[in-house]
Formats: sequence, C-alpha cells, structure tokens
Amino acid sequence: MEVLNLARKVVPKDLFRFKEGSESIIENIQYLVDQCFPAATGMKILKLDKETSEASIPYAMKNRALHGLMHGGCYFTVGDTLTAVMCMFHMERETQLMVTTNASIRYLRPIKKEMVIAKVKLTRKIGNRIDFVCDFLNPENKRAAQGKYSYVLIEQAEP
Repeated sequence: MEVLNLARKVVPKDLFRFKEGSESIIENIQYLVDQCFPAATGMKILKLDKETSEASIPYAMKNRALHGLMHGGCYFTVGDTLTAVMCMFHMERETQLMVTTNASIRYLRPIKKEMVIAKVKLTRKIGNRIDFVCDFLNPENKRAAQGKYSYVLIEQAEP
C-alpha cells in the first residue's frame, strides 16, 4: 500500500490535517509532525523511506536542558517520531497500528551548538516486529547519542 494513502486512512482526521495540494510524503509527514508534540523540537524531516530516514534538530533555546546542553528528551522524541513513521512503510493493512514495545538511548557526547542530525536505519524486521537504530550526529559528524526503538504492528481493536 502506498504510504501517503495509508497515512491518510490511519491518521485521525478529527485531530490532524494533511497538507493541501501536496502529494509529497515528506511534506505531509512534516505537516503532521508540526501539529503535535514533536513540533516542539523544531525537527525537520530530510529523508524518509522504509529502510533509512533523517531529520535535523536545531540547538535552540527550547531544546536545552537547565545545564545548557541539548535535552535528552529532545533526541529521544525525534528518534521515536522518525521510527514510528517508518513503521507505516511496513504496514500491510489500514487496520494495523504501530506500537512501541521497547526503546532505549545512550548519550555519548554533549551538544552545545548548531544542529544535530538524526539518522535512522532499519536493523531487523521479523514478521510484525520491527527494530531500528538511530544515530544522533553532532556538527563534527560524531555520534552524540544512539537510540534503539522496537515496534510491533498490531490489528486495531473493533470500536
């Protein structure tokens, strides 16, 4: 199933709107992201497909913790958002939902300037279980953090 058409069927229309006149998956997913919690990070989707995805995260005041470094929850939110969207590429029916079953993150280097790039890779798909790893790269292209996210695709319960 084509992902944008699938998204238009599974995303609650009473809560979210798609970008009028656009057939771009990146533009539409970015438009959706900008309507909910992850918008607070200022994340911008750069690449999106079933195997790899990327987003930028600005080192902005709103993304800082009290010590002045980028807040760990900011990293985590962006990784969780990208990986959840990537799950849609693996859904076979509009009755499926993606559910996070496990997630973890290791912080390796502090971020105190410019931009972070989140790069997600599909690491394993077995049946309805999907695993991803997300590297968060600093401006020097060194890993600042690494997140691991696991999902299962389930059938929605009848209303």
